[in-house]
Amino acid sequence: MMMRAKFLLFAAVAVGLVVLMGGALVRSSFMGRQAQERALSADAQVMILGELRLDAAIYVQSLLDAIETRRSPSGDRDSALRRVDEAFRRMRELAEQEKEAGGASSERESAQLEEVRRAQSGWVVALAELARETTPEESMRFLDNARRTFAHDVEPLLLRALERESTEKADILQETGQAFRAGELVGVVVPLGSMLFVGGLALTMLVPLRRALRDFVVSAERVGQGDFEQLLSESREDEYGLMARSFNRMARQVRDLIAERQRRAREEAEASERETRRNNVLLEETVRERTAELEQTNARLIESLQRLQAAQAQLLFADRLASVGQLAAGIGHEINNPLAFIISNLDWAQEELQRMGGGTERQCMEVGLALKDAREGAERVRLIVRELRDLARPESLESGPVDLGAVVRSAEKMAIHLIRQRARLVLEVDGAPPVLGNGARLCQVMLNLLLNAAHALEPGGAGHNTIRVSARALGAERVQVEVSDTGCGIPPENLARIFDPFFTTRPVGMGTGMGLAVCHGIIASHGGEISVESELGKGSTFRVTLPVFAKGARPAPHVAAVPVTESTS
Repeated sequence: MMMRAKFLLFAAVAVGLVVLMGGALVRSSFMGRQAQERALSADAQVMILGELRLDAAIYVQSLLDAIETRRSPSGDRDSALRRVDEAFRRMRELAEQEKEAGGASSERESAQLEEVRRAQSGWVVALAELARETTPEESMRFLDNARRTFAHDVEPLLLRALERESTEKADILQETGQAFRAGELVGVVVPLGSMLFVGGLALTMLVPLRRALRDFVVSAERVGQGDFEQLLSESREDEYGLMARSFNRMARQVRDLIAERQRRAREEAEASERETRRNNVLLEETVRERTAELEQTNARLIESLQRLQAAQAQLLFADRLASVGQLAAGIGHEINNPLAFIISNLDWAQEELQRMGGGTERQCMEVGLALKDAREGAERVRLIVRELRDLARPESLESGPVDLGAVVRSAEKMAIHLIRQRARLVLEVDGAPPVLGNGARLCQVMLNLLLNAAHALEPGGAGHNTIRVSARALGAERVQVEVSDTGCGIPPENLARIFDPFFTTRPVGMGTGMGLAVCHGIIASHGGEISVESELGKGSTFRVTLPVFAKGARPAPHVAAVPVTESTS
């Protein structure tokens, strides 16, 4: 018999036994569950009947309370009737459940339950009418009457119903026990018989299979040792015979293949040696050619880098000139005001001196005051021009203590012409410790941030817009400067790119996108950090963190930077 047929027979028998045992167990479980549900229904009905007797006693007591307090017993009657109806409704539902679980539900049983319900309801109504006519002095007679009528009209029916349900419960429990015993018998006999039958069938297949596998292992070890002669008997006509013939054929093929591989290996080794010598010569020539090409490419890369550096320097210098040109209008406005009264006072002083030719002491005092005013105006012009010169000229690399308050106020003077039409500027920079850095570079950063904040606001909104600059110490080693505005804000998709060179949200021709990139480079060169928070329609806040100045401290190497006055928000 073929091994495949044996395995199919074994599988069929095993599946059949499992199905048989499963069906028996399922049937036993189903019958047990039905019996359990019927028993629970009968037990619940017994409990409900017992509760009816208890409820009757509670109802009598409530009527006695009504008699004593001279109140109407109608409410107690209606409540008792509802409880009776609810109890019998539950009993009918339990009877239906018992019927669905396989129980026998007869018309006689339903009629008996209806009789009990009518008797209990009639007793409740009659007792309520009697209580209405009873005085408190007659309460004992009422109690005796209630007990007598209940024992005569209702209790016999309740007892018969209780006896019937108890008998039914006992029968159900007996059936349940029989079903469980039958299930136990099936659960023992069927698995035991199945195990013995399947075990015997498995032995008839495993013993020959084990013998065949042992022969195959021995033959495989001989093949591994290089013995390719006749290894297995090919006389059998089952799967073992087929495997033996295939194994012997494979052994012969392996023997021929090994011989062929050895021959080809010798030929390939000889050809490989010749090819290796030729490739070595070609490789040396290729290395020399690639080395020369790399040297030429490296020279071109160095030249390109130098051109890029030169182009970057030209671009940054052009941005510096654009910044100075944009600030020229505001600075000219600041210069014209003091120059006007300087010229006026000087002209007046000249005319007075010519007319007086000496003059009184009072006249000399007035002339002195006029000249003093002219001197103050000229000093203002000098300071503004000096700040512009410090900003526009190439900065030195010198670093030292920098007063942030002075830096912010210097930037304020140069940006106030643009800010005053758009927002109210609030400065909270007093009291911050000095930082380590270059004053002109930090003034360039503050100027860029103020102009960015101003560009984020529409002209004419100075009454309700605010630009706030605050500085405070973060511990003993850092200082943080915040520049916030109430402008249009920055879209979330642009926040990650605003510090990238050449990125700008302003119209074409209005900016180069280098302002915040340069600010980022200056702050990084000072060993600090710059970040931004923004929400559309609510404004933006730029935070600059710098190290506090300490004696002996040295800043990070500077990078080239120029003032750029444009907005990215």
